Amino acid sequence: MKKIILSLMLFVGTIFAAPTMAPQFQATTITGEKVSLNGFLETKKPTLVYFTASWCPTCAKNWPSINSVYKTYKDRVNFVSISIDPTDTNEVLTKLAKKHDLVYPSVAGNPKIMVDFGVTGQATTIMVNSKGEITFKDRGHLTLEEYTTIIEDSLSNE
Repeated sequence: MKKIILSLMLFVGTIFAAPTMAPQFQATTITGEKVSLNGFLETKKPTLVYFTASWCPTCAKNWPSINSVYKTYKDRVNFVSISIDPTDTNEVLTKLAKKHDLVYPSVAGNPKIMVDFGVTGQATTIMVNSKGEITFKDRGHLTLEEYTTIIEDSLSNE
């Protein structure tokens, strides 16, 4: 049922709403990789942006699903997880990634990017298409099936 609702949200939002453009950002991941919206757009692939915090229990529920879809789709979709908490340093997030075997790109606490995206809190998933338009935005727990649907819908609309 949730899959149908998610698909309808994506479909209706795409047809009736004027596209909201994702804001430009630049950051460095905890592994030293430079990431930016422009860089992601140059790949001509959609991008999943996830806003998280190391202490967030809802985020912790999403990490395994994001990890799984990253492993499956990393060649077809860009991924970046951005902490909203300035105390989530590279060291904190590196320990977190090791503890939970997280392999997707993560950026230390950067609340400015969160504000630029209009995000009001952690556990927010945003999908950006290859043109830079935000096609999905939701806060809260999403299942692996829901993440898969969001990504598959995004890929089919490219």
